[in-house]
Amino acid sequence: MGRLLPERAAGAPCPRGGLRSYLETPPQPGPTPLGETLLLAVDLETTGLDPATDRIVSVGMVDVDGASIPLGSTATHVVAGTGPVGQSAVIHTLTDDAVAAGVPEEEALDALFSRLAGRTLLAHHAAIETGFLRAAVKRRYGVGIRIPAIDTIRLGQRLLGTHDDQQTSELRLWRLRSRLGLPTYRGHDAEIDALACAELYLALVAHLRLGELRTALRMSS
Repeated sequence: MGRLLPERAAGAPCPRGGLRSYLETPPQPGPTPLGETLLLAVDLETTGLDPATDRIVSVGMVDVDGASIPLGSTATHVVAGTGPVGQSAVIHTLTDDAVAAGVPEEEALDALFSRLAGRTLLAHHAAIETGFLRAAVKRRYGVGIRIPAIDTIRLGQRLLGTHDDQQTSELRLWRLRSRLGLPTYRGHDAEIDALACAELYLALVAHLRLGELRTALRMSS
């Protein structure tokens, strides 16, 4: 399990299902051409920005196979048991009733990691997605995991010529999409945002003329 970090809480259950499949599937080699790389674009809607105290409300995902997005590969899972969504509902529009009717967090995680096995995670501001996913896995299984990711914000910085410590509204998902001539979608819906991220990634790769998976990962670190 090359993605499994050494620490593990005593008595914690062994990872199983989709998470086990993800951990046991070898990552794609760094020299893989981006035209052959398999990615999973992921967007999480959450109750806040702190993985230690906030929770995942919904998970959206879509496949990216090389330079294409397979038709019908989008999916979303609303997560039950997160408690009242509070003021975060103003952003993601999910009501307490909608969340209560969702699936257990473990089921949503299983679905995501099943899809992520053999793929590399893709996200806009990937530290949010990887932080919440790692926290959820740690909470449920008592283990730490590595989740390599390509971050479209980092690629966007290359496009704009900004430094890593520079924050600018031009790096927002919808502003970058507009700059590259992509259409505007309704935001803060996990499935739509995942698709928007996937489309932005393909446009950035073409514009920046990126060649290999390791190049995109290095730019995202």
